[in-house]
Amino acid sequence: MQKLIIALLALAGLVIWIGCEGTTDPARTGSLSLASRYSPLTTPAASLSMTGSTASVLAVDSITITRARLVIRDIKLKSSSDSLNFRVDPMVVELNLASASQNIEVKEVPFATYRRIEFDVHRTQQSEISGLPAAEQAKFADFLAGEIYSVIVEGMVYRTGQSGASYVYRSKINAKQKHDLMPELTVSEQAPEANITLLISSGGWFKNSNGALVDPTDTNSEGVIDENLKASIRVFKDNNKDGLKDNN
Repeated sequence: MQKLIIALLALAGLVIWIGCEGTTDPARTGSLSLASRYSPLTTPAASLSMTGSTASVLAVDSITITRARLVIRDIKLKSSSDSLNFRVDPMVVELNLASASQNIEVKEVPFATYRRIEFDVHRTQQSEISGLPAAEQAKFADFLAGEIYSVIVEGMVYRTGQSGASYVYRSKINAKQKHDLMPELTVSEQAPEANITLLISSGGWFKNSNGALVDPTDTNSEGVIDENLKASIRVFKDNNKDGLKDNN
C-alpha cells in the first residue's frame, strides 16, 4: 500500500510539472490598437447630386467646425479564414480637431494576417449601452436626445453680409463601413504590436458635387451632407502611428 501511495504521489507530481511547463509557452496573441485621426482636408467623395436650395448655397461664405463626434460599433477584423469581433459595444469617438492621432481601443488579438476591417456608424439605443460603465454611458447623452443620432458636428456658419451663427448638425445615418487593408496587417511573434488608423476628413462634409458649400442648417442639405459623412472615412495600416498609411 505504501508503495502504491508513493507511486500515485509521483504521478501527480509529474502531471503538475507537465501542466506548469505548458503554461510557459508563449501566447499566440499580440496587441492591436485602433486609432483615429482627423483631417480638415477633402478625401475623394461619392458623386452627389445638388439637393440644397440655390439661395441657401450661395448665401454661405464659409463653415467652421469646433466639435465632431460619431458613434461606431460592431468592429470586426477579417483574415483569410476567420472573422474576429474586435469590439461589439457602441463607442463614441470624439475627433481631435488638432489632427493628433489618438487611441480609441486596444485589444489582444490572435496572430494572423488581417485583410479587412468592418464597423458600423450607428444610431444607438439606450438598451445597447446599459451594460457599459456610467462614464461611458454619459458620452451618449447628446446622441440619445430627440430622434437618436449617429454623428454630431458643431461649429459656425458664415453667410454673405451676416455675422457668424452657430450650428449643430445631427445625422441619423446607419452606415456599414467595409475597408480592405492594403497593405495587409500582420500580427505575429516577430511583429506582436500593430495599429490601424481611422482617418476622418471633413473637407467635403458641407460641399455638393460641384464643390459649392451647402448650409448645415438647411434641412434640404441633409442628403448631401449625410452621403459626404459616409464617404469621409478611410482606414489603413499605420504601425508607426503617424496618422499616415504604411507603404508595406
